[in-house]
Amino acid sequence: MYIFEIIKPGTWLDCDDREWSWEIEGLLRSMEGQFYEANLALNMFLHTISRDRSNHSREQWEADSKRRSEIRREIESTLENPHDHNKWDEINLNTEIQFKREQWQLGHMPREFEHNQAFMHARAFLYALDSFDKFLKVLKSSLNIPQQITQIHEKLGTVFPDLRGVRNTSQHMEDRSRGLGAGRNPKPLKLKPVDNQMIKAEGGALVLNCLNGTKYGNTMADGHYGEVDVSPDSMAALREIFQEVLDAFAWKGSKSHLPSI
Repeated sequence: MYIFEIIKPGTWLDCDDREWSWEIEGLLRSMEGQFYEANLALNMFLHTISRDRSNHSREQWEADSKRRSEIRREIESTLENPHDHNKWDEINLNTEIQFKREQWQLGHMPREFEHNQAFMHARAFLYALDSFDKFLKVLKSSLNIPQQITQIHEKLGTVFPDLRGVRNTSQHMEDRSRGLGAGRNPKPLKLKPVDNQMIKAEGGALVLNCLNGTKYGNTMADGHYGEVDVSPDSMAALREIFQEVLDAFAWKGSKSHLPSI
């Protein structure tokens, strides 16, 4: 498990204007919440892809085949003529239904569930990053904010250049899947070339909800393919940015180590 640590410089902001302090502290708490969500989503994503790589063994396949045969024989034993070809489809169907229900009762997930888990956690990581970015943007626009907050926000955009575009497509698959861009009256996408470890398309390609290793990607509204890496390196970069945000303010009270136990 990866846990990314933060040192909060104090208990409350050093400012006599309590109304301003409450507003800014609220924004910082919201950013802290998104930071934890990103960390949790990362761990769940890494656990899922590690499980998927080692989940389907030869031994399990053989055990499943044996149990299917047992169920089939049990069903055939209830029929007058189990060798009637007209009954084979029904026997196969009922065998699959009974076998699957047994496996689900034992806690085994459908393959479709397992496959989609990694994508769910990748998108959760993406959304947490995007929400963090939005809170930081609001913070940057607030009154009496340290000048370096603007630079920190620009740094976030440099570290995650495709964040907004990938997230927007994830939220508007109904448009991208039809080859449309963004806006109320979206225009057709002009697809740009794609060249990475998984896809090479000089004429462009529409790529949606894609995992390229640990990188979650989508074709963005401008036709380019973009990615956000769901990785400890990305989380470390976010931790550095959040620590810089906290350190940019003057604080009162004792320092604290986050997260808690």
